[in-house]
Amino acid sequence: MTSRPGAGARRSARMRIAGVPVRFRASWFLVSGAIVLLFGPQVQRIFPELGLLAYAVALGYALLLMLSVLAHELAHALAARSFGWPATEIELNLWGGHTEFLAHRATPVKSLAVSLAGPAANLVIAGLGWYFSGLFELTGVAALLVQVTVLVNFMVGVFNLLPGLPLDGGRIVESAVWGATGSQDRGLRAAGWGGRVVVVLLLSGLAVLVITGVREISLVVVVVAVMVSFFLWQGASESIKVANARLIRSR
Repeated sequence: MTSRPGAGARRSARMRIAGVPVRFRASWFLVSGAIVLLFGPQVQRIFPELGLLAYAVALGYALLLMLSVLAHELAHALAARSFGWPATEIELNLWGGHTEFLAHRATPVKSLAVSLAGPAANLVIAGLGWYFSGLFELTGVAALLVQVTVLVNFMVGVFNLLPGLPLDGGRIVESAVWGATGSQDRGLRAAGWGGRVVVVLLLSGLAVLVITGVREISLVVVVVAVMVSFFLWQGASESIKVANARLIRSR
């Protein structure tokens, strides 16, 4: 879930929200289907009386994830718009989503504000969900869905704050180095290396858990973690490549 400045709209949008074109890639529907198949049996174990309706509840999981990601990306788009940077498209895909916008006269502070808007939106939603879950005595499926809303938004918000591109936390690193050195490209390179460090730490932590057996880790979690790490490494490496090329040209 990242904001990506400088790109233009390349495809026709399926819908618009707050004036921003929103596209759902086919891979997003594959993710939704996988969530239903993975969590349907889990819901059945919790509420055996539901029968096959448990899969409808699992579909609710997928819809809540979609809304959480969409809120994240809309926050990026609206923050960018506040600086006069028009958002050209929000895309939801296999890896979550990204927002494309045209950044004019960007500064470290503006870039930082746009980057923080997404995680902030998720953490606010998680906080509100937690507050209202304590305010009302919910039970059954309603309580479960509220818990999922809180957990999903908290995880999306915190994960995106990790300090490395292509995560939003990488833009924080980029803005800090950019402000200190006056060079956005140096900031971009530092954020790319930060992304590589994040991947190494994530995979190392996963390996420790699997090898030591401190906590049982399912094969699905391992596969997803490796796939996400691959995606993050690719994005971080591309950022480093672009930054190095720009720095060489500027010499």
